[in-house]
Amino acid sequence: MTDRRSLARITRVAAFGLWLACLPAMLAAQVPALPVQISADRAEMDDRRGIGTYTGNVVVTRGDMTLWADRIVIHAPERRPTRIEAEGNPVRAEAPDLDNQPRVATALRMEYSIADDVLLLLREARVQTATEDARGDRISYDLTQDIIRIEGTPTERVQIIIQPRPE
Repeated sequence: MTDRRSLARITRVAAFGLWLACLPAMLAAQVPALPVQISADRAEMDDRRGIGTYTGNVVVTRGDMTLWADRIVIHAPERRPTRIEAEGNPVRAEAPDLDNQPRVATALRMEYSIADDVLLLLREARVQTATEDARGDRISYDLTQDIIRIEGTPTERVQIIIQPRPE
C-alpha cells in the first residue's frame, strides 16, 4: 500500500512538473498577434501577392520595436505580416532588451522575421546596447533570446566594445 501511495505521489509531482514546464508555451499561445503600424510618404499594396511597399520617411512599429527607413517592404500573406525588409542610409531599429534597457541597431539593409523575432543587419551593421557596441558587415540579432552573431569581411574584422556592468 505504501508503494502504491508513493507511486501516486510521484506521478502527481511529475504531472505538476510537466504542467509547469508547458506553462510558458501555453501563455505565449494566448498572447494576441501584435499589429504592425506603418507611416510613410507613399504606399503601394499588392493584396494578391501580400506585399506592401512603403517609401519616404517610413516608420514601422510592432509592439515595442520601431523601425525607420527610406524604403520598407512588408510581406503579409493573408494580411498576416511575416517578414519586413528595409533599406536606408541607414535603417534604424530600436527595441528594449530583456531588462528593458535600450538597444539600437543600424545598417544599410535590415530584414526582420516576425515569427523568429530575428533582426538581420547587412552592410555597415551596428548594434548598441547598454553594455555593448558591436560592428560588422552582417549581424544576426535574436531579439527573444538576446543573442548577437556578427560576421566581418575579408578586409574588415568584427569590432566589439563591452562596457563593465555597474555594481
